[in-house]
Amino acid sequence: MIELKAMMGDSSDNYPGVRGIGEKTALKLLKQHGSLDNILANLDSLTKAQRSKFETDLEMVYLSRKLAEIYCEAGVTCDLKDAEFRINRNRAMEKFQELEFKRLDQMI
Repeated sequence: MIELKAMMGDSSDNYPGVRGIGEKTALKLLKQHGSLDNILANLDSLTKAQRSKFETDLEMVYLSRKLAEIYCEAGVTCDLKDAEFRINRNRAMEKFQELEFKRLDQMI
């Protein structure tokens, strides 16, 4: 998924990918070559248009791959119980009444 997103980009996560390479082409290239590194190592086997797109956006594909990765090594030091979300039912009901919410009292 990371390499697919690196090539096609992701507008919702705001990383560009390779301009002109969409999902179909990215999937096709990954199936043919197995990885983004293999695609980049074999640019001469791509069509002239594909090769040009990769060469033009080479920095973007590396950046997009880095941005698409999920960083799992964050030093989280809080206890899970401390991160638990708790609702004070009385305060929430007071606010619901103040805002004239009629049906949300069933949710809490």
